[in-house]
Amino acid sequence: MRGERQPMEAVLGDMRGRLPGISRVALVPLLLLGVVSAIAIGVVGYRLISASGAFAVERVDVTGAGPASRVVERSVLTIAGGKSLLDVDPNALAATLGALPRVQSATVDRAFPHTLAVHVVPERPVAIAPTAEGRVVLAASGRVLGEVTRGSQGLPVIAAAPADIPGAGGVVTSPGVLQELALAAAPQRGLRFQVIGYGQDGLTARTANGMAIRFGDSVDVAVKLKVARSVLRRADTRVQYVDVSVPAAPVMRQDTPDPLTANAPPPTAPPIVTAASSDAASSVADAPPAESIHTLFG
Repeated sequence: MRGERQPMEAVLGDMRGRLPGISRVALVPLLLLGVVSAIAIGVVGYRLISASGAFAVERVDVTGAGPASRVVERSVLTIAGGKSLLDVDPNALAATLGALPRVQSATVDRAFPHTLAVHVVPERPVAIAPTAEGRVVLAASGRVLGEVTRGSQGLPVIAAAPADIPGAGGVVTSPGVLQELALAAAPQRGLRFQVIGYGQDGLTARTANGMAIRFGDSVDVAVKLKVARSVLRRADTRVQYVDVSVPAAPVMRQDTPDPLTANAPPPTAPPIVTAASSDAASSVADAPPAESIHTLFG
């Protein structure tokens, strides 16, 4: 039938019929030579097209990067600008972009004739940490995103020693700081944490209105936040302190003492120490929570 592929025996037989005197053994090198010649022509053609500038990278289309779009675009043009799309390795370029501080991951595709399409999954800033040089923004992943910007000024400040915070692009490994970041990254839904610390009694946060909430650790932090919000909704008066380290048995202290517990000692929250500066850190280290916050925020 027409269109069916002929077996090699038929091809060789046909060629022997057309070229009498050529043996089957002699035809094999001729076929191999033809294949090699075709590959060589293809390679030469590829190189000629690549060098001609027909597909030179002239434009970068960045999506998903948000404020980091310009940085990503500049990085791509620095690496691939003017090169042929045929010479760009999308996977290698995506890996390079993933090393940028505010980029969690990236994908790169060729969009002929002159465009590289880049889609970015950005890091999510969740907290501010003090360092010896100033304050930096941290992502939920623990990555250091860089200096504080106008858009990140409302994030909570976490307690951390300067040695715990690497340079921009580095990733935090301190277990205490990672627990603080886990709390900062959880949906707070109106609690508005201003400071988050990790001390001898575990993980504690202080809200903008001065209330302290003790979580113990970041295990089941979403459940603990839900319990804290439930407790606060049912409180009759302003609450000073809530302990949800055991979510099934929350503890609350209000401004108005309960007659049944009027003589009970007040609960204590761990001091929240931030290293905004060496002087502030030393003056706050041994202070109770209220004095620590007062020292840092006035």
